[in-house]
Amino acid sequence: MDRKIQYFLCESPEEVGKMYGDNEPANGATKMPDKIYAVYNEKLKIVGTHEDAHVISYNTLGNPKQALLREGLAMFFDKVWWGIPNEAWVQVFISSGLYVNLSRLADNKEFYRYSDIITYPIAGSFVNYLVSIFDIERFKDFYKTVGDDFDKCFLEAFGVSLNYIEEEFISYIRDLKYHESIHDTIRLYLRRDGFLK
Repeated sequence: MDRKIQYFLCESPEEVGKMYGDNEPANGATKMPDKIYAVYNEKLKIVGTHEDAHVISYNTLGNPKQALLREGLAMFFDKVWWGIPNEAWVQVFISSGLYVNLSRLADNKEFYRYSDIITYPIAGSFVNYLVSIFDIERFKDFYKTVGDDFDKCFLEAFGVSLNYIEEEFISYIRDLKYHESIHDTIRLYLRRDGFLK
């Protein structure tokens, strides 16, 4: 990237939306080619890898249509959602029936139909899995060239179907070990936000 990232720190999500220009409240937003608007106050400090990853990847790799990839790459760098590993969230989603199939999430209408509390950790965990089994260069090539037919492009890039990789991904996630207190904390957040009873 041949330019510096410009950060605009805002007091509230409403101010982020106003400065970004769409008046949609958000904790963080990226405007090409080099601007990041982020909430930074006593309660929230939305600075760091997530929005940086968007600006850098859009400038160096491109901007794929699928939010699953865009947010997945940003969450790959974040590693956590609300301080808890992405993969631990996905374990709870799988065990509680909240997990959303990757083919559905590759469709932006479906991706945005669900809360980011669900979609972002799934996307980040999935990108982390792809990078770990195929390597970062192969993932970057896919990110740069993926077209409208996600499943077809996935098969061409990785030599296996998305359905096959999803089965392997879910198996991998299930095998990870986290202390039960982490799962309890996730369930507490999910109950608080109305996802679980």
